[in-house]
Amino acid sequence: MIGHFSAAMTTEVAHRLEEHLQRADGQEDCCFLLWRPSSGAHRTTALVTELVLPEDGERILHGTVDFTSAYFLRAAGIAAEHGYGLGFIHSHPAGRGWQRLNDIDDAAEEAFAAQTQVLTGRPLLGMTFAGTDASYGARIWQRHVARRYTSTEAETVRVVGERLAVTFNDRLVPVPPASNTQQRTVSAWGSKTQSDLARLHVGVIGTGSVGMLVVEALARTGIQCLSLFDFDTVEHVNLDRLLQATARDAQLHRAKVYLAARAARRAATAASIRVTPYEMSVVEPDGFAAAADCDVLFSCVDRPWPRAVLNFLAYAHLIPVVDAGVAVDARGGRLRGAEWRAHIAAPGRACLECLRQYDPAQVTAERDGSLDNPAYIRDLPETHPMRRNENVFVFSAAAASAQLIQFLTMTTAPGGNADTGAHLYHLATGTLDRRQDGCNTGCLYDTALRPLGDDANISMTGQHHAAEQTRTARSRAARRWSVRVRRAVDDIVWRLR
Repeated sequence: MIGHFSAAMTTEVAHRLEEHLQRADGQEDCCFLLWRPSSGAHRTTALVTELVLPEDGERILHGTVDFTSAYFLRAAGIAAEHGYGLGFIHSHPAGRGWQRLNDIDDAAEEAFAAQTQVLTGRPLLGMTFAGTDASYGARIWQRHVARRYTSTEAETVRVVGERLAVTFNDRLVPVPPASNTQQRTVSAWGSKTQSDLARLHVGVIGTGSVGMLVVEALARTGIQCLSLFDFDTVEHVNLDRLLQATARDAQLHRAKVYLAARAARRAATAASIRVTPYEMSVVEPDGFAAAADCDVLFSCVDRPWPRAVLNFLAYAHLIPVVDAGVAVDARGGRLRGAEWRAHIAAPGRACLECLRQYDPAQVTAERDGSLDNPAYIRDLPETHPMRRNENVFVFSAAAASAQLIQFLTMTTAPGGNADTGAHLYHLATGTLDRRQDGCNTGCLYDTALRPLGDDANISMTGQHHAAEQTRTARSRAARRWSVRVRRAVDDIVWRLR
């Protein structure tokens, strides 16, 4: 049985739905939909991919709307032939916000839920459209007992692309209570926007120099649900650029992700916050599944394999990824320049591969362990990105700030503009480059892979030896430290006798 459930679609699909359902005569309307599943660790999402619009005579408009059996069978046949699930949406022209079913509509959907399961092999997705503010409601119909189907309401319906627009089911995801710790924040964009921001489930992939700053900002902004991912350990070489880290943390070999989780809880302005740390990489199967539960992901990594996985989540699973990076030119021991960039990977925008944020060939090299082989790295050209690891706190702060601005623009659309393009800032010249076009011609992420969800049948994850070795080394160091502490305590007790 499906537990936590949501629905998602691209901006392109949402626009086509609105064009069909928003009628000038105020009449209700309907159509069938095709969808694919996207499975996370705890949440299943129905990705609405196509519309099956009615042909002449296939629906009956009489104030309310009905459809013919021929229309249903045609749509179900298309779904079955291509391996989709079948969905059905109808409009409430005067509705606003999340729309639940009345008894008549509920009985009507249940009447063809069983047929849908039999014909397509997947449960019926039911949706409603509120004409007043273009909001959505959704539910999934599952077999309860013989010849009886019941619906499970979705928690959210997400529209992903130029903007991330989310309709929340207030019954399952309640509006957070007002807090006097957020007065200045709310004054910037209003209580409605704040409640929508606060209820997003945000994942931060990598809690190093950039990621730790992002976590701090999200917690202070009032985000209520954070998932944090990092397998790395705090070291002394991190202390000049890792917010919250101390020499004591390095001495105790603390995991970065637990340091970030502690910092988020301390900085939180929400009345309640749920922070879940994952001591793993997003390229590991469990890390990937947990990331697929999020509404939006921050990419604070510098390796090609996790970036490729995040790119896949953005387009195949419709989870927008806010990415950033820093490059420093310090040849000859002198600062010659630095660049930091920030952008969002989502349908309709340029993907991380097209933005050259990773090299597909290096993904293979990382998967086979070459990027953790010092000999392999030594053989790379001096100017290769994998040989450049210069960074300082100031540049990390700039990259994190640019990343957070991209997130805020996508979710709040200041001045009606949610997409200002991919940004690249040059320190030496003080100039900003912007790319506002989408993916390169023929890009698979913009065509063949979106949004396939679980049906993509591509193995992006695998065993991550570096993560396993790091966790093992940290566990051994913790045991050694524990032994030292016990011995010191025993010595003090003996001396006091």
